[in-house]
Amino acid sequence: MGLATEVGAATFDRTANTFQLDLSTELAEIIRPDNTAFLDRVGSASMTATQRIHYWTEDKLNPYTATAAASLDASATSIAVATGQGARFVAGTLFKDKAIGKTEVIQVTGVSTDTLTIVRGYGSTTGETHASLFEIQIIAHTKQEGWKPAQEDWTQERSSDYNRVQVFGMGITLARERQLVDQTVIASEIAHQSAYRLKEMSRQLDGSLINGIRSAATESATVYGSMGGLIEFVSATGGNTTTTTENLTENVINTMVKDIWDDAGQINNGFILCGGALKRVIATFDQAYRRSDFNTRSVGFTVERFLSDLGYELEVIVDPWMPADVLVVGDMSKIKCGPLQGDAIKLEELAKTGRTMEFMVSGGYTAEFRNALDCFAFHNNLS
Repeated sequence: MGLATEVGAATFDRTANTFQLDLSTELAEIIRPDNTAFLDRVGSASMTATQRIHYWTEDKLNPYTATAAASLDASATSIAVATGQGARFVAGTLFKDKAIGKTEVIQVTGVSTDTLTIVRGYGSTTGETHASLFEIQIIAHTKQEGWKPAQEDWTQERSSDYNRVQVFGMGITLARERQLVDQTVIASEIAHQSAYRLKEMSRQLDGSLINGIRSAATESATVYGSMGGLIEFVSATGGNTTTTTENLTENVINTMVKDIWDDAGQINNGFILCGGALKRVIATFDQAYRRSDFNTRSVGFTVERFLSDLGYELEVIVDPWMPADVLVVGDMSKIKCGPLQGDAIKLEELAKTGRTMEFMVSGGYTAEFRNALDCFAFHNNLS
């Protein structure tokens, strides 16, 4: 009968050069333990989930924009808008084309589902030709003196969205002697291994917060639950998504900010999230205007905040887990991340088997991305 195979790390697993070496009291940083920039900004305890599927309420104001379903000549007396948008208008609504140079104001006199009966050249304006699928700006809903609501109702029903709790876990298995013998530099093998596993799990959580995909099926014995990340939520259909292949410029970011602004989205705590390549591009935006003193001996510039042309100041966050071609602009106050109650990441010792010590580092986490389609903008294919 052969000898049993040893399981777990033992003293004889160590390489020869780990016993007696003249090393500093600090371990060399062979990995980047703190490259969790986005998670650091959001915080890993900014909320607490109470169920495996975490729901939150979405609420927003009535929209003041719409899209024409066709072109409009200078005398047409009806126009169709995109499906479902007819409810944004009532008899008396004034609107105009948002395109540059357009001055005509149009009044709605009747609404039939998504078709509007209209009066052209309202007031001092005159009829104009409008391109296909033009953007509509709703100015106001005018009323007569003595007006009564009748069947008109502008109540906005709240909706909800959800994310799933994802279990993160890593195991540590040590032979008893591995903990008992003196180690080079470190005081405790368990403490050292658990500290590094905690750092690695923080990186997993940061990566999931950005790139996670929400599991479609309910968790079961054969389905592992996973949380959706920022990119999945903000790039969903109906959001401010741009896929044009182009170089990143100041105008690209300003356009993304305006997309949010057009949706009446808030950018109270604005940010730009990107990877290293696009961060280097952002750092060159104002290089033509930089001047160095004659005696300057150091060279180099970075950009930590971007001021948009609409006046919003955005923190530039560079995270290594962002795809190289993707940029996200949004409001940090709309994002939260946290554990299932009582399940924050922690180290737990398992039942000892013989001379083997087993531990696990684990926790269950999820995230919220509120008003993801209105308060964020997504752009890929950037270089």
